[in-house]
Amino acid sequence: MLRSGNSEPGSMVRDDTAVIDLRRPPTRAELGFRPGRNDRSYQRAGGGPAIVTRIELPTGTLSTQAFVITASGDDNTPAGGANPRPPQRIVVERVFSDVAAATSSLADDAVTLGLSRPGITSLMSRIAPGSGQGGVLPGLVRDWLAVSVAVIGQDDRTVQVNYSFTVNEFHNAAIDDVVRDGVFDIDLTMRPSRADLAFRDTFSLASVQPAPGQRLVARITLPHGVLQREVHSVRSSTTAPDVIDPSGTGEPRQTTVTLPSSSVAGAERTLRDDAALLGLNPTDIEAAFRGERGTHVRMTLPGGSTPVYDIVAVVDATPGQPGNFAASVGYRFTYRGST
Repeated sequence: MLRSGNSEPGSMVRDDTAVIDLRRPPTRAELGFRPGRNDRSYQRAGGGPAIVTRIELPTGTLSTQAFVITASGDDNTPAGGANPRPPQRIVVERVFSDVAAATSSLADDAVTLGLSRPGITSLMSRIAPGSGQGGVLPGLVRDWLAVSVAVIGQDDRTVQVNYSFTVNEFHNAAIDDVVRDGVFDIDLTMRPSRADLAFRDTFSLASVQPAPGQRLVARITLPHGVLQREVHSVRSSTTAPDVIDPSGTGEPRQTTVTLPSSSVAGAERTLRDDAALLGLNPTDIEAAFRGERGTHVRMTLPGGSTPVYDIVAVVDATPGQPGNFAASVGYRFTYRGST
């Protein structure tokens, strides 16, 4: 159970009313973060009225009735817990009496939230009453702000709808400094710096990913050529099994480039095409995709080493499964000579 912070010092809830201004990045004080904490939760008092919530967005004002509001700035790392963080994620939770009521409300708010009306119809058609099924619909992305909506069908036929607002998820100063026209250039002929991999100050994790409906290409310069692939994400870390980097100021130790999901044949073809640049053994690639049909396979294939990095390819596939979500491939670069 969430513990209500409605009446604690600094609470943003007054007389069961809350205002959240997302026309600019919100501050710790505006969300009621207290010293030493990077989160705050508010919930409707037992048996009491909902929290009347007004959310100011670049596209207009969203007025809603919330039973829970949560805000967090922590990324669940030692560095995240040790450093004061501004709000990074705000979730406003609602409950509707049934699918029809939830659908109608989302349709009314579609323009403000940046939701696709066909997307709403498609998602809500899968939320059968009492099914427990759910899904997520992406919405507005504008500079530092991104919006999404999660829908969950409850056993009592009600429908929970969570409005999520994230700060700096797809765009921030560090990301926008290295991603240009949808291309993330990474030079691994030398050891990359924190700035090269889009680390923010005091963060031990850096994540670069395309906004919904957009493409991101990683163009990686290697000693024997350039590897260029559309990617699902590029995630880097300053931590290691024996290093926790509690201050979030350490040097990069690892970067994982994850490609979009594909068919099994497509994943195998990608690995074969990239094998020479990455130092992968074709025999290992063949073995990774020769498992029994329908059996899930997750393998790590060793690749080459340079004075800068060691590399492995991570294969996650289900041989024999049809479709473009049957396999995924990732390349993990572990930097050598870390201190």
